[in-house]
Amino acid sequence: MAIDVAAIRSDFEQRFVERSTEITCSLLALLSGEHALFLGPPGTAKSMLARSLCEIIDGNYFYYLLTRFTTPEEVFGPLSLKALQADSFSRKTDGFLPDAHIAFLDEIFKANSSILNSFLTVLNERKFHNGRDVIDVPLVSLFGASNELPEDESLEALYDRFLFRCVVSPVREEASFRQMLFGSAQDAGSHHRISLADIRLLQEKAAGMPVDTDVEAIILRARRELAAKQITVSDRRWKKILGVLKVAAAASGRASVDRSMVLLLQHMAWDRPEQRADVRDLVISLAITGGESVEKLIAEIEDLHAYLSKSGCGVFPNTIRCYDCDERITSFERLSDHRKLFPQHKYYDPYRTSLHMRILSFHDLLSILSEDYGWNCAEIQPEQIQRSQAEYARLQRRYRDVCLQVVSGRAVLKRQLRDNVWIDDRDIVDLLDRSEAQARFIEKAGKTLEAAGAMIKLLSESGNE
Repeated sequence: MAIDVAAIRSDFEQRFVERSTEITCSLLALLSGEHALFLGPPGTAKSMLARSLCEIIDGNYFYYLLTRFTTPEEVFGPLSLKALQADSFSRKTDGFLPDAHIAFLDEIFKANSSILNSFLTVLNERKFHNGRDVIDVPLVSLFGASNELPEDESLEALYDRFLFRCVVSPVREEASFRQMLFGSAQDAGSHHRISLADIRLLQEKAAGMPVDTDVEAIILRARRELAAKQITVSDRRWKKILGVLKVAAAASGRASVDRSMVLLLQHMAWDRPEQRADVRDLVISLAITGGESVEKLIAEIEDLHAYLSKSGCGVFPNTIRCYDCDERITSFERLSDHRKLFPQHKYYDPYRTSLHMRILSFHDLLSILSEDYGWNCAEIQPEQIQRSQAEYARLQRRYRDVCLQVVSGRAVLKRQLRDNVWIDDRDIVDLLDRSEAQARFIEKAGKTLEAAGAMIKLLSESGNE
């Protein structure tokens, strides 16, 4: 690759401490032709970082600090006097936004409506309406910065144009603060440049990049899960997200978009800052499982086990004694085994301990336990057994798939993460730790599924008698 992503990231991370996420998002925006927005309070180096990143691109650069008093002439260029003489309304755009390859607009949401409406077509379609003409804009990426989220509904369309949104906070760690304040690298720029030709070649390569099947499953699952959490991601954004994943894979020298790349979704799939934690948790979980919801699988296994337990396989709350051999019976499984061996035996009522004990047949005992005592151990019907067998087979298949992804695929995922220049150490540590925890949960669920299978076998044998 002509673009050394790792070296560029290293340069910027030395200069801007605790800004790894912002640097990652910005570089991905530059390489994929998307836009990035920095949100945060004043004094957090939003403008400095954005300008520094823009400067590594060999192309026309435009910067402006917007206010509600900013005029279109300041952003799009002055009116052409010659054109006016010819009764034509057009602007001289040389040196202004319609002529820029890279742009940075500070306080972008404070511009007035006449400017904001023009931004929409510039950012999305790369077109500018210059009088009667519609001209192509060479813009690769636009960086915006704001101290606050847009509250006016009229700004939602512009906000949606920024695929990457970064919440920039003050430096937290004392060691990082010390480096920022006293470190020698704070004024150093990047030694690397990115040409527009390199970006075009990378995007052409990315366009044909295949996507692994588990990545497809993860994206489809993420869309459903985010919708359930009331986090809306437009179809346009999903299309752009996939394009970014392809560019990220191509820039890393990958042969395809693999599972480690989906961690980048956490930077693009949220709408409001308070949603970031939920999106990150979801993305990490799906990256571990390859798109399968382990929590949902475990819940379904436990539901099947509980259903079977209530259908006659649970432990009795009180001991049952056999009238004929005096055996103490503590579960439906033991009772069924006893019945197979001694079909004519009768049983004491478990709650009658006086001399007037009831002596019950097997079927009368089950009726008393279920109807009078609420033990939920009535005999399961054949059609219920068949449904349970089908559900068990389905859960077995899903369980094997999850084991393959979480347990067997962990080594592969670990290698992919180690070689992925876009994923930071915090994400790697969190993912691997949660992968181990998921493996333990799955092992526990496997034992519950095994117990459910034993119950089905027992009920099936009992029902065939």
